[in-house]
Amino acid sequence: MELVADRAKQLRFLHAVPHLCLSAQKQGRDTLEPPVSKAAIVESIAELTENLPGPSEPSSIMPSSMAAVCSLSKLKPPLALELESRLLRALLNRMYTLGTGQDTTHFRALHNRYSQSRDTILRGLLTETPTMEKLQHLLEHVHPSLLSNNTQERARAVQTSAALLQFATSLPGFDTSSIFSKAGEFVLQLGLCVSHPASDISRQARGGIYWLHKLLLQKRGLNTREAPDLWCRDGLHDPERLGYRNLARVGEVFGELFTEEQKRSFLEAGLLAIHDPLLRVSQAGLVLTYSILGEAGQLLEDEEDITANISVQLFNIRVLGQVPEALQGLCSVGQH
Repeated sequence: MELVADRAKQLRFLHAVPHLCLSAQKQGRDTLEPPVSKAAIVESIAELTENLPGPSEPSSIMPSSMAAVCSLSKLKPPLALELESRLLRALLNRMYTLGTGQDTTHFRALHNRYSQSRDTILRGLLTETPTMEKLQHLLEHVHPSLLSNNTQERARAVQTSAALLQFATSLPGFDTSSIFSKAGEFVLQLGLCVSHPASDISRQARGGIYWLHKLLLQKRGLNTREAPDLWCRDGLHDPERLGYRNLARVGEVFGELFTEEQKRSFLEAGLLAIHDPLLRVSQAGLVLTYSILGEAGQLLEDEEDITANISVQLFNIRVLGQVPEALQGLCSVGQH
C-alpha cells in the first residue's frame, strides 16, 4: 500500500525490474528465483496499474509497467493464469481506453508507443507457453473490446488480435494440438468488424480472420493452398452486396473446419449479435449465422433486395420470435 501511494517509489521499483532481469540473463540464468519471485513482482505491477487514477489519462507508470512486464516475460516460470488474467485486465483496459475521443498528435504518438509494448507483452506471454490453449486465453482478454461502442477502442483491439494471431502462425514450436474451443466466437467477432465503416478496422479484421483460418488449417494438418478462398472473387462492384457475400463466405469456409464445440461458440456469439441494438452489427450477425447453417442463400438470393431480406429475417427473429430450428436450443443466449 505504501508503494501504491508513492509515485516516486513506484517509478524506482518499475525501473529496477528490467535491470534485474538483464542482470540475471547476463549471469546465464533464465529465472529470478531465488531470491526474487517473478509472480510477486507481477502482482505488484498489476496492483499499481489498477490503482492509477483516470483510466483514459496518460501516466508515466504505464510505459514503465509495460517495460517491466516485457522484461519479466523473457524469464521463467510462466505466470499462473489467474495472475496473468489480472495483469492483462489492468494493462489492456488502460491501453484501449487511453485518450479515446482525443485524436491529437500527442495521444496518437503515445498510443503507438503503447501498441508496440502491448504486442511485445502478448507475444512474450504466448512464447512462454506456445499453445492454442494459451492463445485462446490471451484473446479472451482482447476480444471484449471488439464489441466496444468506441471506435478507437475497437480499432485498437482488432489490431491487437490480428497481430497476435499472425505471430502465433510463425512462432517456432507452436503447439496446435491443445484446445481452441472459442475459435468460433473469435471468428464471429472479427467477422462483425469486417463490415465496420472504418476502413482500418475492416482491414485488420480481415487480416485476423485470415490468420485464424491459417491456424485452424495448421491444426488439421493442411495449408492455405489446399483450402478454398476466404473472400469472394466474382467481380461484384457493389460494395454492400460484396460485403454480404464476403460475410457469408466466412461462415461457409470456417464451417468446414470447426469442431462441434467451435461451431456452437460461433452460433452463440452470432445470436447475441443478431440481438445487438446497432443495425450494422445485427445485420452482419444474421448473415454470418445463417451462412454457417447453410441458409445464407435465402438472404442473398434476391440480388436486388438483399438488405430488405435481411431486415425481414431480423424482424421475424427479434420481434416475432421465429427462430430457425438450428438456433432454437440457443435462444436463451440471445434473450440475455
